[in-house]
Amino acid sequence: MNKYLRYLFISVLIVLSTVSTRAQQKNKIEFGWNSIAELPLKEGLNGTFTGIHNDVLILAGGANFPEEQVWNGGSKKYYDSIYVLVKDKNGYQWRKNIKLKLPEPLAYGASVVTEEGIWCIGGMNESGVHDYVFLLKWNPIKQVVEIEEKPSLPIPLASMGAAAINDEIYVVGGQEEAGKKATNNFLSFSERTGWKKLDDFPGKGRIQPVVVNQNNGKTNVLYVFSGTHFDPNSPDPNEFLSDVWHYNPLSHKWSEKDPIPSNNTPGLEGGYLGAAPATKLGDAHILIFGGAGGENQLWSQRLEIQKQIQNLESQSQDTSTVNIEIDSLQEKITENFKNTSFSKTIWAYHTITDTWSKRGEIPGKSQVVTQAIKWGEEIVLPLGEISPGVRTSEVQMVNITPRETNFGWVNYTTLIVYLALMIGIGWYFSRRNKSTDDYFLAGGRIPWWAAGLSIYATMLSAITYLSQPALAYSYDWQAYLGYFTILLIVPIIITYYLPFFRNLNITTAYEYLEKRFNIVIRMFGSTSFVLFQLARMGIVVYLPALALSTVVGIDIYFAIIIMGILAILYTVMGGIEAVIWTDVIQVIVLIGGLILGLIYIAVDIGDVGYIFSTAYEDSKFQLFDFRWSFTEVVTWSLFLGTFALNFAPYTTDQAVVQRYLTTSDEKEARKSIWMNGIISIPAGLLIFLMGTFLYVYFRDNPQFLQVGMQNDGIFPLFIADHLPPGVAGLVIAGIYSAAMSSLDSSMHSVSTVVTVDYFKRFRKGKSDLTTMKVARWVTIIVGILGTTVAAFMAAFPIASLFFFFQEIVGLFGSALAGIFMLGIFFKKANWVGTLSGAILSVLSLVFVKYYTDINFYIYPLIAIPVCVLSGYIISLIVPIEQKVSSNLVYSIANNKKRAEK
Repeated sequence: MNKYLRYLFISVLIVLSTVSTRAQQKNKIEFGWNSIAELPLKEGLNGTFTGIHNDVLILAGGANFPEEQVWNGGSKKYYDSIYVLVKDKNGYQWRKNIKLKLPEPLAYGASVVTEEGIWCIGGMNESGVHDYVFLLKWNPIKQVVEIEEKPSLPIPLASMGAAAINDEIYVVGGQEEAGKKATNNFLSFSERTGWKKLDDFPGKGRIQPVVVNQNNGKTNVLYVFSGTHFDPNSPDPNEFLSDVWHYNPLSHKWSEKDPIPSNNTPGLEGGYLGAAPATKLGDAHILIFGGAGGENQLWSQRLEIQKQIQNLESQSQDTSTVNIEIDSLQEKITENFKNTSFSKTIWAYHTITDTWSKRGEIPGKSQVVTQAIKWGEEIVLPLGEISPGVRTSEVQMVNITPRETNFGWVNYTTLIVYLALMIGIGWYFSRRNKSTDDYFLAGGRIPWWAAGLSIYATMLSAITYLSQPALAYSYDWQAYLGYFTILLIVPIIITYYLPFFRNLNITTAYEYLEKRFNIVIRMFGSTSFVLFQLARMGIVVYLPALALSTVVGIDIYFAIIIMGILAILYTVMGGIEAVIWTDVIQVIVLIGGLILGLIYIAVDIGDVGYIFSTAYEDSKFQLFDFRWSFTEVVTWSLFLGTFALNFAPYTTDQAVVQRYLTTSDEKEARKSIWMNGIISIPAGLLIFLMGTFLYVYFRDNPQFLQVGMQNDGIFPLFIADHLPPGVAGLVIAGIYSAAMSSLDSSMHSVSTVVTVDYFKRFRKGKSDLTTMKVARWVTIIVGILGTTVAAFMAAFPIASLFFFFQEIVGLFGSALAGIFMLGIFFKKANWVGTLSGAILSVLSLVFVKYYTDINFYIYPLIAIPVCVLSGYIISLIVPIEQKVSSNLVYSIANNKKRAEK
């Protein structure tokens, strides 16, 4: 084992020595533009149906002026062709021999990309506006495009915007007839309900709006930007719009946001982004490329010239003179068309702070009446219109490179020294591990306050430290109420659970289950715990690795491996004692980091009152939501659900229960549990204040936000970019340590369970030395598995890890909580009823998760009662003879005896 540890230590040194080099390879965020293909139709197209399916780009339909330019009176032509662009080892190639055509020539419909295929909705041609809806799909086996007919629109529409939220498609605005007034239609489609005509969009009717689905910090919503209010009966038929709206599909309500900033469109105070290609990026950004506005949008000048021509044509003057003037004005119109171009500004709209920031400029001519589509890690802008009547045949690809990080050698030195200290602690305590009792329970040497801080650190983890400031930043303070449920849980633990864990002289919580029921229930409990911890380990490692990758510049897989190696190293060496004392250091560093961060923001903004008033005006301090809802997170479900979610880990989780057993006696254990409960409230206050301060800070400085970042990285972004050198390194090290603390707790507790509940239980008579070796090897294997799960999560990212973690707790923890309740409080509960109740509990949660819209906070409120009630009823129906010792079931008499002692 010592030889293996030396190899691990050498690996750590190699990895740490290359951290700084890897980080310096990251570049400043910038947009790289490449023309990756040119459409075989040289005149180009705009208004095509566009999308990516099965990793190919499909373009269908579209329109252009193939013979004469629009200013020379050219006629528009519509197309039914379908083009497919594929990427292979030779680059990007157009797939030849695509014989399939659209039902008829079409353009100016709406395209929505889904996993099923590309939804093509509505559109128009020479014969008018249509209600067609069909799906374009690429069959990678047959190498052909397939068309699947879908239910038609309830009304014909063209030049509208559309986007999908989950499995529902929404359509906004458009025209029902060519050349007629723009509408404010609002439609939706799902496979369950078909097409529905919803209440009209509350803004002005519009064509060519920018419609994008993005999360607003609370839920996925529909954003509608700009567009043109077209009314042929108005003296000025084209009214450029600068408004912004969003629609919440849960509340079914529209809200108006702040208008688009000016992009110097003539005659317009705000910005005009009609027909702009746009896409969502990350958790809260929407990137908008150019748009039909800008200082060279000369529509108003052209309109004035046309009015002059109309006036001259209506006058009865000398024909030759009038014709000369008209010809001169026609030449001006031609020049106007040629000189008109579109905005080149690349805007980043941030949905949480409702702010805009300029992030660059389009290097060539701006494309409009097209779409921006994610193709892998890049964004594709195919075809489109580059000036009035002029199309392009080019397919542009935009590469977004990360911004340069300036973490600095001081911070890296701090980080490396801190992590080396963790290894030193493991080495120090390795000398005290003389037996399995030392390795698993520290020989009862841990003081109550250290055990309490370790419980807090285990429950805190990097999930809480990063996700909950992000939650307050993007949402509000409702989740803070959950901290107070811990104080409600503490009396229950010390009265009803702690005595069983302490007085039965057990190492794992699941030993109690065999004593109370039988080996089957013990195996069910310990296996459920191991599966839960493997999932948890992946989350608690992935989240800080993601944060460090985003803001420090370390490759995410690289960061995961470092954490895994370090945590394995000091946990294998030092056992539970090293784990607990590293937890203590971690808590001090993390709380200190919160305090320093709050002070920095307050000083930088210079007005704490402004921070609080701004957050209050934006509803960021909201604590209560007394609506009665099962689908949205509201107060009743959050408070009761958090109580139930916390109940499971504090009563059944070996990682927590093990801390109860490391103190010298039950009195000290009770004090450690109270310590954890009491420290949670002020620490939670600091965490949520940090999220609120970050909201105001980045609301005032949206240019500091990293485009495309995940919300959980907001605190590390602030730390790396704005805290002083050394301090930033220490806090980032603390985050690293928080992740490792949760990882080491999971590793050690799983090692304890596997060693005690499986190896010692079924391989009796083995020496203590052999058992110690097994425990250490299991720790290494579990650490590798947890690191692998984290790497898998990095490959398939999850939007909100805090909420995902709560779902995992609800799914795995509820059945275990029910099992312990049945064992402790119901003497007639037997193993058949208990196992049946646990299985029914899991099945009920699977049904609720995948077949209902109930929010995850309600999961344990369903699952725990299902386990207890069904388990007890089945126990009565299927009685089994069993002898239950009085010290295995709670009774008032036993409680009094214990109190007297």
